[in-house]
Amino acid sequence: MQQILHALAYTIAGYFLLTWFGNVLCRQIFSLTGLKDATASDDAPAHNAGRWIGTLERIILAIGVILQRWEILAAVIALKTVSRFKDLDKRDFAEYFLVGSLFSILWAMLVAGAWQAYDHSVGMDLRHRATVLLGVEAIKPKA
Repeated sequence: MQQILHALAYTIAGYFLLTWFGNVLCRQIFSLTGLKDATASDDAPAHNAGRWIGTLERIILAIGVILQRWEILAAVIALKTVSRFKDLDKRDFAEYFLVGSLFSILWAMLVAGAWQAYDHSVGMDLRHRATVLLGVEAIKPKA
């Protein structure tokens, strides 16, 4: 039971870093780069779908990293690019989009990699259990 609680704790910590803290960091990067001010004149939606999109994007990317299914990363990037293709003609938006997307990819890889390393060395090796359960062949680490 203690092992399960430990796995739950580090998985929740990883999820928190990936989602809420990832959104905070992304907003900070936009502020530091001046992109927040550069896109402030654009019509801002009354909702905060961008945060939800970024959160879901990082979760999906992290799952792809953990399962070592790189096509998931390619699919997310392609879907985002296709959905915003017309808006990419505007330089400020294109830079905003690229910084946000690249941050999400990097952050998801860092958090998923850290979670995976911790899980394998100290935790229950949930990644391995998940790949077996899902029938996904993961790349075997070199001995």
